[in-house]
Amino acid sequence: MPAMRSHGSIQISRATFDDHALYGRLLTDAPRTGRCPVLLSEYTLSRLQEDGHPAAAQTRIERHDAAAVLAGRWPGTCSTGCNWLSPFGDTFPGLTPPLADPADLQPAAVVASAVEEAAAPRHLLLAIAPVSRPADVPAAAGWSGMCNSWDDVTEVSAVLRSWEDRFGALLVRMHASTLDLAVAAPPLTEGGCLRVAAEHFAFTCDDDSLTPKTLSQYARGLRGARRWSFWWD
Repeated sequence: MPAMRSHGSIQISRATFDDHALYGRLLTDAPRTGRCPVLLSEYTLSRLQEDGHPAAAQTRIERHDAAAVLAGRWPGTCSTGCNWLSPFGDTFPGLTPPLADPADLQPAAVVASAVEEAAAPRHLLLAIAPVSRPADVPAAAGWSGMCNSWDDVTEVSAVLRSWEDRFGALLVRMHASTLDLAVAAPPLTEGGCLRVAAEHFAFTCDDDSLTPKTLSQYARGLRGARRWSFWWD
């Protein structure tokens, strides 16, 4: 392990981290150790609470239903009739069923996808959070990078858990206002991509952050995409 320092409940490397083999081992072991890695920048630290309570946050995550969370955020900041909502209109279409071959969601395949994404050069720090899965890191760390878009970061983690389970989408990088996920089993069909696009829109709740400017166009960019990125102004 690199030299680490404490920031609230999480440990942060003192220098930038590029040992992606170690990252992969930590990620593989996280369900057993309860210590999960994520990469972040120095700027991210300003968006993390130093007095968080990870165990309490995880309990709150379990009380949330991802479908209900996203439905409650639809259509978000977009007014009724906005082009973003086509073809779904004013009603959230619900969660996308799992679309992958079960082999694509095996732990080794999901970890390999995350390691590949982590290897992209970013000069980031390693963070270790006291949780067993990447989805729980934002809640455990008290991340506030979603600005005023979300009132409760445990709802963010509830949605991330759902994406982990259905698409093997793991949080790899957490910035001051951005989340980057590696996706082991992305949607490949037109219908699947449209449904996932609706989930993404409800998640960010900001039609300026997902371009181009129609849901259908955005969905086309999701076909086979191995990285999902979300940001908030």
